[in-house]
Amino acid sequence: MANPLLIKQKDKNYTIFKCVLVGTGANGSHFFRGLCQMIRTYLDKEKGRASFHVDLTIVDADRVEAKNIGNQLFDGETDIGEKKVIALADRYGEHYQLDIKRVTEYVKDLDMLRALFTPEEVGKNTQVINILIGMVDNNRSRQLFDSYFFNEEVKDLIWIDAGVEGIEVLNKPEHEYTPEDWEVVHSSGYGGQVVAGVKVKGQVLLEPVTRVYRNILEDAATAFPGESCGALIINNPQRCMTNQMAAQIACTYMNNLLYTGTIYTHYVNFNSQHAGSRPVFIKEEIIQKCKEL
Repeated sequence: MANPLLIKQKDKNYTIFKCVLVGTGANGSHFFRGLCQMIRTYLDKEKGRASFHVDLTIVDADRVEAKNIGNQLFDGETDIGEKKVIALADRYGEHYQLDIKRVTEYVKDLDMLRALFTPEEVGKNTQVINILIGMVDNNRSRQLFDSYFFNEEVKDLIWIDAGVEGIEVLNKPEHEYTPEDWEVVHSSGYGGQVVAGVKVKGQVLLEPVTRVYRNILEDAATAFPGESCGALIINNPQRCMTNQMAAQIACTYMNNLLYTGTIYTHYVNFNSQHAGSRPVFIKEEIIQKCKEL
């Protein structure tokens, strides 16, 4: 069995997980619900004597639209027109008895990221673990997160990013599709990846998604959510099963962090059509390097 990267410091008996979830759509809503359930399960198990606290903030300016109801966790009767973060925080915060912070804006600059991770005063026996969870399938946002991750001011950060492949959209009406065209469409939209970038005491131990898939940084035809970059970018539809699998894998990272303070894999590629995944485990020299920091 692979050895894990130990994030939790052994000399600390209490941990604050400062989690900022950016994006509450198809991947984000499924992930958020799973994370809330996970937190509640651990709190119930420890019966008020929890050795950790999760400071959870969800960030998104999007409002719920009718088209979101199919593959996102919103109520078609009550949520349409509501801010996504408010609808989710109210529903699952109340259900799981959790205090969820919500920010109804898009993240578009470094100052906002700094504000979301404002350091707090803690006792000497408490460790704060900062976790940025990117559920925005948008390369401009990832480019900003990359700038924050590699900023010299940021000493400790875990950046978990989930991305999925959209369904292929052909540039012609469906009645003109050939059997080969339909095969392309029917076989697309199932792939994705979840990547964990890790920075400890100013040292990058695991490179984030932007360095694992460097084409992200090279993507100039991209814009922040809510903005236009001047060219029409096709927003490929996504498959609900692919969104759910991305969220589930991201939740496994959080489960290990909450339960044992560990990370086992650098990244995981998956295919929801085949129900398969291919993890890339952390190299032993990286694990040893972390122990020495």
